[in-house]
Amino acid sequence: MTQTKLPIGIQDFEKLIVNQYAYVDKTKLIYKFASQHTPYFLSRPRRFGKSLLVSTLHALFSGKRNLFKGLWIDKADWNWVLHPIIHLDMSLINNKTPEMLERALLHALNQMGSSHGLTLSGESPSDYLSDLIRQLASISGKQVVVLIDEYDKALIDNLEDLETAKKNREILRRFYTVLKAHDAHLRFTFLTGVTNFSKVSVFSGLNNLNDLTMRNEFSSLLGYTRQELQHYFTKDIHDIATLSGLSIEGCYELIKEWYNGYQFSKQGEMVYNPFSTLKLFESKDFIPYWFETGTPTFLIKLIQKREFDLISLEQYEIAAEDFSTFEIEELPTIPLLYQTGYITIKTFDPKMSTYRLDYPNREVGQSFYTSILRYFATSKASAADHLSALYHNLAKARWDFSEFFTLFSELLALMPYDLYLKNEKHYQSLFYLIIKLAGISVSAEVHTQRGRVDAVIEMKDKVILFEFKLDKTAEMAIAQIKKKEYYRIYSDRKVPIYLTGINFNSQLKAMDDWRVELL
Repeated sequence: MTQTKLPIGIQDFEKLIVNQYAYVDKTKLIYKFASQHTPYFLSRPRRFGKSLLVSTLHALFSGKRNLFKGLWIDKADWNWVLHPIIHLDMSLINNKTPEMLERALLHALNQMGSSHGLTLSGESPSDYLSDLIRQLASISGKQVVVLIDEYDKALIDNLEDLETAKKNREILRRFYTVLKAHDAHLRFTFLTGVTNFSKVSVFSGLNNLNDLTMRNEFSSLLGYTRQELQHYFTKDIHDIATLSGLSIEGCYELIKEWYNGYQFSKQGEMVYNPFSTLKLFESKDFIPYWFETGTPTFLIKLIQKREFDLISLEQYEIAAEDFSTFEIEELPTIPLLYQTGYITIKTFDPKMSTYRLDYPNREVGQSFYTSILRYFATSKASAADHLSALYHNLAKARWDFSEFFTLFSELLALMPYDLYLKNEKHYQSLFYLIIKLAGISVSAEVHTQRGRVDAVIEMKDKVILFEFKLDKTAEMAIAQIKKKEYYRIYSDRKVPIYLTGINFNSQLKAMDDWRVELL
């Protein structure tokens, strides 16, 4: 088997094909919507291949059939006609101020016009776009194709400066409205972005936009499926399995655990993060890749500001209509985390019309918690050392958990005083965060027949039940576990069960009492 040429960071379809990089053929899905004359929109997280998709559409509407030799669409009834194309990559447009955004749009449109020998006129980017569409249609005698990548970049980049974001939104609203006005001159329109802002704002004038974002049939348009991994990357997976001492199936399972898990519709197929998967094939090392390319500082600040319960990010339920109410003045935490790729759909309940959301995979869940710790901890190096020690101590601990609680107290002291520490639930979230970061599997608010136990750690040789109190005693926490008999659901495990009570002191902002009893 020959070595696969991995297209890491390559977003130009022609460059990818000419240089014989691996291309996962998505042209059958592309044909389904590109053959229509409807304007389309697609939202996906960063690094998921949106720009490559737009570049592929550019090549299709440029009539470059030679680039598609051997792909599905080459055998289809695609009309290989050259259309005039307006291709705007909004990530290249300066958007720091509304004035800069307007100047950058005018410059980009002017350059496109000049490349066709055209002189554009008007006073605004909207005027220039309108003039460019009219003139291109006139001189070519064909309808125009409009491709806009990262349509929301001028908003996303300024979410911490609401006034700039609002002014940029008004510029974009007028700009995109032109597309509806010139529908008769347009063969195809396609916009991509990370977020799906309400049509009432950015797309208020483009009410004929067809949103592919959560359509089942297009759920695997971006990202890799298991079948695609098997078809295109057999050699890479074989190499990783050999290097890691894994069976082929064991290797697939580990790749799935780390990089699979994204679901973009109610019943869509789960896909692997394409960027992380390619990076894995290159380095053959199971580490976070996608997350490290863009730590979500803004999202972490938002979580802190809203005192958002970190535990609830797992197994979170949201109504279907909540995905469609998205405005920069009132950014909803969960839809924002979903659209940016930090949580994803796991199941859909048709009776209740609700989605259950969770972290897509180990890469994102582990990295998200690590990012939170890096942002909040007063000493990053000390925190990392303590987390490692916490994991190894708990793994070997039997009756004596004193070292574990010493390490936990020291980690708690690294958190700033204003982080959440206001009620029992917030301390529970902080405990959960620290245990997760230590690499220990923990379940929160586990349901039993007589109530919910605050946290449970299940290991091969023991089960540890935790109950938390605020400004009370550890003994009272243990008494609650016994009274409610939370331990009964674990009695068939045939391993030691430890009942653990922890009390947090709101004045000291610290753990001041703990107790462990062996059942």
